[in-house]
Amino acid sequence: MVAGAASLVVLAAMGAAGVAALRRWAGWLEPLEQFAYGVPLGVVAASLVLLALAIAFGLSAALVAFVGLASAAGAVVLWPERAALAAWPVAARERLACLGGRSPESVGRAGLTALRKAWLKGTLAPTLVVVAFALRWLVFWRGALTLGPDGLVAGQINIWGDWMVHLDDVATFAYGDNFPPQHPRFAGIAYAYHYLPALTAAALVKLGMTPWAALTLHSFVFSVLIALGLYAFARRLTRDRGAAALALVLFLLGGGLGWVLVLAKANGAHDLWGTLLHHTWDQGQQAAANFQWQTTFYAFIAPERGYLYGLPLALLIFTALFVAVQGADWRPFLVAGVAAGLLPLAHLSTLLALALIAPFLFLLFPSWRWGWFFVPWAALAAPQLLAQQGGLRRGATSALRLKIGWIAAPDSWPWFWLKNLGWFIPLVVVALLARDLLPPRARRFLLGFMPLFALTNLVVFQPWDWDNEKFMVYWFLAVCVAVAALLARAWRERPAATPRFLIAGVVATMILSGVLVDWQQLSGQDRHQLLNPEEVHLAALVRAETPPRAIVAVGLQYNHPITVLGDRVVMMSYPGWLWTQGLDYAQRERDLRAIYAFAPDAPALLRRYNVSYVVIGPAERQDLQANEAAFRARYPVAISTEHYEVFKVGP
Repeated sequence: MVAGAASLVVLAAMGAAGVAALRRWAGWLEPLEQFAYGVPLGVVAASLVLLALAIAFGLSAALVAFVGLASAAGAVVLWPERAALAAWPVAARERLACLGGRSPESVGRAGLTALRKAWLKGTLAPTLVVVAFALRWLVFWRGALTLGPDGLVAGQINIWGDWMVHLDDVATFAYGDNFPPQHPRFAGIAYAYHYLPALTAAALVKLGMTPWAALTLHSFVFSVLIALGLYAFARRLTRDRGAAALALVLFLLGGGLGWVLVLAKANGAHDLWGTLLHHTWDQGQQAAANFQWQTTFYAFIAPERGYLYGLPLALLIFTALFVAVQGADWRPFLVAGVAAGLLPLAHLSTLLALALIAPFLFLLFPSWRWGWFFVPWAALAAPQLLAQQGGLRRGATSALRLKIGWIAAPDSWPWFWLKNLGWFIPLVVVALLARDLLPPRARRFLLGFMPLFALTNLVVFQPWDWDNEKFMVYWFLAVCVAVAALLARAWRERPAATPRFLIAGVVATMILSGVLVDWQQLSGQDRHQLLNPEEVHLAALVRAETPPRAIVAVGLQYNHPITVLGDRVVMMSYPGWLWTQGLDYAQRERDLRAIYAFAPDAPALLRRYNVSYVVIGPAERQDLQANEAAFRARYPVAISTEHYEVFKVGP
């Protein structure tokens, strides 16, 4: 409890500096925007400072506390002058009057009360939506990753698939002294990845939290901030609170027609409730039927932790750009450019998505003032990218290639998207063609996101084709805003029961897949073991009995205990992770196999890769044919459990 409270205080202090910065230099933002975007901005900036200091002095609780205190002091310095705070009641009165379309002088106390009630009525539904998501996520994140008698267990399939990497990143920063960061799973090269969210979580570990608790607390806080930011962004573009709340629901839960497979399964089993209670969602069956679009929260926000920083920064950037293209002020462009410059270590997928969207926004709103965006962005991002993309790395974007239709085959391209996104596709066409649905500049701004859909259906940007969906998230965000505006207007203009029933039915088909995925998780059907108790114990022994910067040779299984929780950089790990990051691992895999077979050059290879320990367990025996007898004859056993032995092979 104490460690969790301290972690929240540090996060709040970091975030306060970002809120203060936006209040001072981005006064054109709404208060909700300043909070929802400012907290992530402050945490990202403070984490970058923490990274620089950790490289110089090592990561410690004292250093984390220092950065927290410095952030709090920065917030005090940056916060607007006290006169502005003293004038807050007058400013609030003026704002409330303006919301009612009247001059401040014409509104008395009774009028203000009436306007306040009307304002509260308009915010009730959005508040309930955000609170509902926050409460649901509180339950989800409490069980997302737990340690118990069954070992380390993930509460959702995508957490199980991705958080092995995130746990490893956090552990190597917190316990492995991995500064300057080298690749935790491919020793000896720069870590060309958006590892900043892991560094923030590692800072919380230094304050006393376990890695899994730090990850879940950090993820919960930023999930709520993302919900607030999504609502604020949609509200600014639509000028409609109801539409903004619906856009939030559509973005987080929206999907295609995969729910039809669930109903078909229930019909075949003649057991609707049994299917829903025990076999709600079969991801393998969905993939086999070519339903590839996954619910945004469970596909990206929860497992892909880079979105915890990438999404809020993107919302700040797009909001600033939208404000900038509506006036003659250059300062919103500058704010957007500075925020974009923080993306390389925060989230590379958002960086690339922004690089694909920004040119089209420039063409739609041409102005020399865009220089205030592009120049700071390049100036801040370029040095980070040069340092980040060093070493023996080819780079994930080196896999760029033409692939017309993306992964639609064997379906035809139109049918693939119709079944994967259902009503979203036809409705967004109607919404963007309707000239009076959105403010003209908002409509044109959302049109700037549409080419991203075409590009990602023509070109694959990373080794794994499916990863294009990481960029499409931002196209889908624009789609949800436009579609929500259309549905909200239809609801208001069609008060009769039949039209509203049809509108509600359309919305239900758009979110039912997401609701079923969420129910599967909530009902406990989606739990998966990451590590068994022996493997958790082995990882703890390695952490306790080996030097922090020791390099370890391990097998190639995706959930090896040393690469998940052992806190040490390894010579090489699961090839699937390395391939998606554009690493050429073929020669190193041959060398690793030679080491485990104890080929004649094995001792020389161990020295070449600076390996200090070799782990031999079930995976090494089965997949790498480890010559355990040769290791026993030559090297001492440093750690031993029932199924594992760790040999000390170097200094």
